[in-house]
Amino acid sequence: METTMADISPLMFAPSAPIESLLTAVALKPTASEGMRAMMERQSEFASPLQAQLTGIALDPYGREFADQALDDYWSDEPRKQDLLRTSSADREVVIGSGFHSAVYAATRVLSGYPKPLVLEREERVGGAFAMTARPTFYLNSRNRGGSGGLAGDQGASLNYLPGAPIQAANVSMTEYQANTDMAIVIRLTLAQFADVVTRANVLSVDGDDTGVQFDVDGCGLPRAGRVVDARGLGDPGDQECANGTSILSFRQFMRRMADRWPLRGVRRAAVIGGGDSAKCAVESLLGIAPQPFMAAAALDRVERIDWYTDALPTTCDGWQEQIRGRYQAIGRYLRPDRFGVRRLNVVARRAQPVALPGMALIDGRTYDLVILCTGNRETDIDGLDLGSFDEYETADGSVVARRHFDLPAFRIGPHTRLPFTQRERADGIADITANAVSMFRTATKTAALAATLRPVTRT
Repeated sequence: METTMADISPLMFAPSAPIESLLTAVALKPTASEGMRAMMERQSEFASPLQAQLTGIALDPYGREFADQALDDYWSDEPRKQDLLRTSSADREVVIGSGFHSAVYAATRVLSGYPKPLVLEREERVGGAFAMTARPTFYLNSRNRGGSGGLAGDQGASLNYLPGAPIQAANVSMTEYQANTDMAIVIRLTLAQFADVVTRANVLSVDGDDTGVQFDVDGCGLPRAGRVVDARGLGDPGDQECANGTSILSFRQFMRRMADRWPLRGVRRAAVIGGGDSAKCAVESLLGIAPQPFMAAAALDRVERIDWYTDALPTTCDGWQEQIRGRYQAIGRYLRPDRFGVRRLNVVARRAQPVALPGMALIDGRTYDLVILCTGNRETDIDGLDLGSFDEYETADGSVVARRHFDLPAFRIGPHTRLPFTQRERADGIADITANAVSMFRTATKTAALAATLRPVTRT
């Protein structure tokens, strides 16, 4: 069976059991169902009634919060999880990770006529990096606009697009740049529809023989599968061993703090180390131009000075405007002194290593109330799935869309696949921005193409 992306339609499915249960629960909760009822008045504008219902739930803050909790409760049910692991066999696919690419693979696979994969997530919360917090804490990098998936520069396409999803990110917000939780609800609904998910399933190793693949899942036995798809994303913070959880935080720890109440209480002087997108998002939070923190107010929780240690970014407002893309232009104005000659944000053009002191952190003799480490990610080791055991995998048209294991029926998808830019991507200018190597608009269709063209899993 060979299926192309043109054959895939989100209209080809009925609500799954968890989605049906979710719709029923929301309908019975008056405070959560208002958005769903209101959106059904515009049902004719949607491709299906289900899409209208889910859009209404996601647009209503009370509906979305209730839906998120209902999904968490469903996925955390221990008997259901144990039953899924116990019944997994050599004719099933297992996906490691429950983020964006896991959802892309599951949706495309099911809509192409194949069984639901089993998704293993080591954390309690499903949704990957976008769902690291239940409250909005950072903005997506690409502008919010409708349309199907496409490339940067195509004004008729959406870069925040998840192929096959029941709803798209553009359905759930009309802000110019969407918060992380907008993509999170899309991912979570997609997995609820197209996958069987097991949370708190930490895969320690993967091995194989003539009968398929065997997983060592911490505390959960040795389930089997016929194929494994590694969709673990970018990995864990690179310098997390330097973080002490109080005065020195990794990016993930900082975002989780920003989702809590009064996240910047007592922080007057802060430092950010690193120059990538995570660092820019952290700086936005410290400046107060990220999504509104919970229970925070300028009169009580204002950071007075931010030192940004990086040798990869402009140090002046003019330089920032010339070199930095539009998504982060708002940061640049803080590099200009105010009318009193004070600059709240200072880019320090050098690398730094913080030292934890009691109640504070130290960098080059200067003390800070808080330091955020945004120095990249490193892969989480799973014995048997190291990158050196994989080679590039091409579809029939010659496109490299994933990596395939030399010995096991295993594939790598998503940003940790480290697929090089193609000649076409270089010619189109996509490779001019280094961060595009792991961007959703570049990698989503590659994952979808793999899911649509892989042959069924069969017993040996």
